[in-house]
Amino acid sequence: MLAALVVATWCAPFATAHTRLESSTPAAGSTSAGPVGEITLRFTLPVTSLGDGIVIDGPAGAVAADVAPAKVGLVLVATPADPLTAGVYTVSWTVAARDGHPLEGTFTFKVTGAGPAPPEPAEGAAAPSAGSGETTGPGRTGDGESHSGADPGDNMDDMDGIDGGMDHDAAAMNSTVTTVAAAVTRLGSAMSLWGGLVAGGALVFAGLVLRGRDQEDVPVVLRAVRWTGALILAGLVVHVAAGSVRMAHGDVAAAVSPSSIADSLTSTARWALGLQAAGAIAIAAGARHTLRGSWLAILGSVLVGAGHVLSGHSNTAEPRWVVVTADVAHLAAAATWVGGVVAMGILLHSRRRDGRALDAALVGARFSVVAAVSVAVVGAAGIVLAVEILDRPAQLWESNWGLLLLAKVGVVVVVGAIGAYNHFRVVPRLAARPSSVRSAHKAGNLLRRSAGREMSLMVVIVLITAWLVAASVQT
Repeated sequence: MLAALVVATWCAPFATAHTRLESSTPAAGSTSAGPVGEITLRFTLPVTSLGDGIVIDGPAGAVAADVAPAKVGLVLVATPADPLTAGVYTVSWTVAARDGHPLEGTFTFKVTGAGPAPPEPAEGAAAPSAGSGETTGPGRTGDGESHSGADPGDNMDDMDGIDGGMDHDAAAMNSTVTTVAAAVTRLGSAMSLWGGLVAGGALVFAGLVLRGRDQEDVPVVLRAVRWTGALILAGLVVHVAAGSVRMAHGDVAAAVSPSSIADSLTSTARWALGLQAAGAIAIAAGARHTLRGSWLAILGSVLVGAGHVLSGHSNTAEPRWVVVTADVAHLAAAATWVGGVVAMGILLHSRRRDGRALDAALVGARFSVVAAVSVAVVGAAGIVLAVEILDRPAQLWESNWGLLLLAKVGVVVVVGAIGAYNHFRVVPRLAARPSSVRSAHKAGNLLRRSAGREMSLMVVIVLITAWLVAASVQT
């Protein structure tokens, strides 16, 4: 951990800022003394439009405008069909960062001395539609920030600009359905993340821990691995469906259309979800009775992990090689730890159900070593990621993202303490060869119950992690 902190600190001065709206023309809160022919948004890093990208609301309602990228995605330009005349205008923008994080913001400006305000539309007349210009430039961005005073998690919740005439008012953006959809989206992410961690870790457990006579239980573990493929796919379906509802501001009917689903996914998100889906299918189809025969499931686990790395903050923080290396190490070690605990719990439960001797001493001793290494790697990689993702230490207590990260660290510490207790107290007790079968069974049950407690806490860790991966850091 000390070495990781030194590396992260040494590389920190070269880290780039997160993606944010750098400036706008007209500026937020400004007053223009003449007609406004275009609205320009400049970002600190390139972005990709989501939906309409920029929506303009004026005294007469939505203003038709064409939206196009410029300067390799650093700038978005909205050109109204007619120059904006006297009145107050609200600009809502929705873009995506390279890691797929949606970013949104709203600002207003005023136009004076440009003739009378546009007349109110006649009752029953349709308001002009917002421009449907879709950005086709590359979505090469940094990590996203919301600059509308919202919680960082709201970057995922309050999305504007769905083609097809979606409502853009604040009430629709913050409706109960939208809030629920945001929570369900993260639940779907947690499901797929949990499935990926368990699949990868269980495969490692089968290869490193189940040796010798314990190899007869490999099919038990691989059978559980097969089901994780279905769990990952279910999580991805929930994630995409709820994300589309969120993008449609709670309009479920509009959200099920292919165009709305496509609008809710950036190119990076499609790659990430595609890799995870392919990996999940490979896991479900490739988990056989032997580890050697399950090579397709092993490949699928790698694909799922690659999808998670692609959709995370490793796409935004710099230097990339340090962050990607730390992210891969963090995910692999976490999978070995989480999946190993789950596999050990399944194994001991299976032996107890079948009335077999738990023989937990050897299994516990072997996994204890693997888990200790995994915990060390998780801690070291976590330090590197936190230092590179956060712009400054104060974000740990000044942002919800930082507070959730601290909460996750707290739960990890508790799980680590349970693991340390198992390593130094329970495993030696198992290895002491109790004089009676009853005492040996009792000691084995102690390890089984301890694994159950660890699994419960690890579910909490995965839920928090799913929120952290989906959210942007608020500065």
